[in-house]
Amino acid sequence: MPNQEIRSLYEISQFSPQNTLWEYFLGIITILSEYFPIDYSALFVRDSKKDSLRLEGLFGVKKEIHPSSCPIHQGTIGEVFQSQKPGMIDDLNREPLYEEMMKASKSSPSIRPPLLCVPLTSEGEPFGLILLPSLYGGKEKWREDLRFLTVLSALLSPMVKKYYLKEEDSKSKPSKTKPRTSLLEEILAERLNEVLNKIDPYVEANNRIGLLDEIIGYVEKMMIRSALKRVDFVQTSAAQLLGINRNTLRAKMKRYKIKVP
Repeated sequence: MPNQEIRSLYEISQFSPQNTLWEYFLGIITILSEYFPIDYSALFVRDSKKDSLRLEGLFGVKKEIHPSSCPIHQGTIGEVFQSQKPGMIDDLNREPLYEEMMKASKSSPSIRPPLLCVPLTSEGEPFGLILLPSLYGGKEKWREDLRFLTVLSALLSPMVKKYYLKEEDSKSKPSKTKPRTSLLEEILAERLNEVLNKIDPYVEANNRIGLLDEIIGYVEKMMIRSALKRVDFVQTSAAQLLGINRNTLRAKMKRYKIKVP
């Protein structure tokens, strides 16, 4: 391999971990652009929820004007993904990924054919691909491109897959957002406001205590109903869930006129 290939691959292998796949890809292509004439590159990975590829990295073009997804079974990209073999895109206007973009902009100087399409694989299965211009100068240098890209794909695939799985895992976990107010809390808040509106600050203490007892009773009634429903209305189990004995539960059910099916 020429020195520029060896040096670029060595720098890529030593590239420090990044927070996101996007940042990692941007760093890798920046390294390559120091050795090869790269003014555009894009990384796509398979969307686990859709039968398509989604954009996970971009170099040289604004994200706002670049397609964010593409079909997984169409065009040269589809062929490369299915065959797991590198390919070349000669006409951007005929490639589903770029068709709309080319029509909208008429020309895109940063994206010039031919484009190389490099599959990323793991354990014999494709999970993504990288698009970038010819590194050596067009179709006549296809063999040189193919040789280098085969090595590059083998080097990048494990790292890209690692980032990809990490981000997929984080998306599947429930986010730690501020908990929503539960229906019970909303009902209690409404009931509490109703009760407090009845309270006269100059009324006797005994009357105020009676109003607070009304709130406590309302809460107890809702808790008992919820516990009974959770255990299919088995009173012994509901009593255990509430931390009281069965006789106490029955007394409260009678007091609050709670009936079971």
